[in-house]
Amino acid sequence: MNGGVTAQPRARRLTVGATFNLRDVGGYPVTGGGLTRWGMLFRSDAARFAESGQEELANLGLRTVIDLREDAERAALPTGLDELVPRVLASPLDPHALLSDLQPGSDDLLGELYVALVRERGDLIAAIVNELAQDGALPALVHCAAGKDRTGVVIALVLSAIGVPDDVIHADFALTAEYLTESFFANMPGESGAADVTDESLRTARPESISAMLRAVGESHGSAREYLVANGVPSDRIDHLRTALTARTERKHP
Repeated sequence: MNGGVTAQPRARRLTVGATFNLRDVGGYPVTGGGLTRWGMLFRSDAARFAESGQEELANLGLRTVIDLREDAERAALPTGLDELVPRVLASPLDPHALLSDLQPGSDDLLGELYVALVRERGDLIAAIVNELAQDGALPALVHCAAGKDRTGVVIALVLSAIGVPDDVIHADFALTAEYLTESFFANMPGESGAADVTDESLRTARPESISAMLRAVGESHGSAREYLVANGVPSDRIDHLRTALTARTERKHP
């Protein structure tokens, strides 16, 4: 026995409560060996968990929830997670304030927004990753309104920092496009502080948008890991997070 684990197929998207876009980010390859652990880090849109799905939510064993929404969004759609999970943190990133500075008519407005987020919100993003890297913080859920923009940036940086390849991160981000249906956008509270959901160009989840963000981070800092360190995440905390989120896989001998 080598202490490793054999990778098993698991459900990527989870149907818990009234969510559209709740996903487990386990099972992704990590550079240097292993896969991200299933059941340790989740990403999602917002939903009223207190009204349905409590048993399924309890089965996830969440210890931490990080809510990236603004005060008005949380008031418009309270999730009830503070009654169900020991540690629920409000960590708003306020992307709406950055939209007015973007170039109109851009071919990739979301990509520009994500680049602006990492440039202007580095300290806030680092504080979020620091919370995820605390002892006992996992399993954890990161969510915003749609689980797409703010959540997409945070999850992409975490995955990149622990060694998940860029093409895998792009594919994970793009999965959102499969799950955010017209019904989702029709029922999103108007108080959402995220990108204007009436603008079709801001509803998309194209891999090139998250790629633009990771490329900007690489150009400015060399890597997502170095970006997080520069903004206040101790290097040993990233090592801790990588260990907590990575499972070794058993080699198959011929």
